[in-house]
Amino acid sequence: MIPVTFDHNLLIDLESKDEATSEALRHLVSLHDTAQINIRVAAIGASERLKDKTYAPDFAAFQGRVRRLSQREFEILKPLGYWDITYWDWWIWGGEGTPENELEQKIHTALFPETEFKWQDFAQASGVDHDQAVQSQSREWQKWRNRKCDVLAMWCHIYYAGDAFITTDGHFHQATKKPALISLGAKSILYPSEVVSMVAGPK
Repeated sequence: MIPVTFDHNLLIDLESKDEATSEALRHLVSLHDTAQINIRVAAIGASERLKDKTYAPDFAAFQGRVRRLSQREFEILKPLGYWDITYWDWWIWGGEGTPENELEQKIHTALFPETEFKWQDFAQASGVDHDQAVQSQSREWQKWRNRKCDVLAMWCHIYYAGDAFITTDGHFHQATKKPALISLGAKSILYPSEVVSMVAGPK
């Protein structure tokens, strides 16, 4: 089975039946259900804000969302752990200087070269108190957290050896970022319709 990784936005599209992508996504889910591809999602998706701008109360809520999307469950990949972001028991350790941490830093640099890697450094550069900003869910904290979620989603894809990272987020497709991510091990970064064509092959 071809291992592919769904960006969190695709889960939202499947749930909302977004017209622009739903046909291709439904086809991919059918391929997953018949074991022609293996869809994986990063557990960091549980830490993304929901449409009502709240967060999942626990990881079980995210698991329930994922389970409802297919007949054969999507594989959930554990990211590196971060206090105030990841859910307990759904992360792995990757301290400074480890290969896991080094890969994360390289992905961060490829995606967000203008953003400080560590929250404390970003908070200082933004002129906010890092503890108060987290407690108040400030705009600065949300910005850094969202970017960390993107980094860890790609980290999961590369670390767990995915063949295609599937996303409609143009940020991952930018010409200044995509080649660097591929060189780090992403292999391919595709829109849902491109994966359908790839799996279907020539007629």
